[in-house]
Amino acid sequence: MRLAPGREFLFHVLATLGLFFSISFIPLAGFLAGVLTPLPTVLIVLRYGVPAGLLAPFVAEAVGVIVLLWLGMVSSIPYLTAMLGMGVILGYGTRHAWSSEKTIGLPSLAVVVMAGLLLVLAYVETKGALVSLLEQDLREAISAAFKAIGTTPSAETHEVESSLLAAVPAVIRIMPGITVSCIIGIAWLNELFARRYCRAAGLHECIAQDWTLWKAPEPLVWAVIASGAALMVPIPGWKLVAMNVMIVLGGIYFLHGLSITAFYLNKWKLPLFLRALIYGFLALQQFASMALAIMGLFDMWMDFRRLTRKAA
Repeated sequence: MRLAPGREFLFHVLATLGLFFSISFIPLAGFLAGVLTPLPTVLIVLRYGVPAGLLAPFVAEAVGVIVLLWLGMVSSIPYLTAMLGMGVILGYGTRHAWSSEKTIGLPSLAVVVMAGLLLVLAYVETKGALVSLLEQDLREAISAAFKAIGTTPSAETHEVESSLLAAVPAVIRIMPGITVSCIIGIAWLNELFARRYCRAAGLHECIAQDWTLWKAPEPLVWAVIASGAALMVPIPGWKLVAMNVMIVLGGIYFLHGLSITAFYLNKWKLPLFLRALIYGFLALQQFASMALAIMGLFDMWMDFRRLTRKAA
């Protein structure tokens, strides 16, 4: 059942703000909901196009900025803007049946560029002390998290906390790669929900490409080889750049492996709850995620789905 235009507009505005603010006010579950902040914008742009579909995200941005200023959360304004911008590009690309790479790549690139500009401004503002400040903030967050858990201090918990604190410098230095991978993952997840909306609404022109047949662009293999070779070079700067590139490529090949998995789950017609368990295991289990990324990488040679097999 479709809502009236006025109610639909209000629903999209409230849904956007609700998903965004859940990150700050609902532990854990709020973060999982918050990554879907672009989704209402994707759906309304997908349905009404541009410029008609821009009114709801514009109002959501204006109201969100006012609330964030009132709460003293000014630093969250760029995140809200980035998520809404991602939603607009995703919705436009889905509506016009862009390729999978273009649909996910362009909004991800826009958010990465925005994050990079903010990072440069922060670096200049802190007079080069940005890395040390980030390390300090992360250490404080880890210590606060252990206090919030409320467990009785013991030798085991102290050892775990010490290990995490010792790993902070390394984590900060690979944070660019982690951030880019997360941005791509957020775009992919919102696009996945948008495509399900297309199926439910009968908008088949928006899902001309079958994601279960998607493959990462073949030239990325050379980037993997180059990054692996750079890791062997005894130059710290080269190793750091190579490690961040490898993390991003690992995220892309993880999605490639996930498309292979979805292909066979659809082929075997497994129940929905069983698919959800499998996807959850693959996403949360570290070794399973690594295996999935490796499978995506080797699919170029192994062709697990037999997509290039010639007809008999």
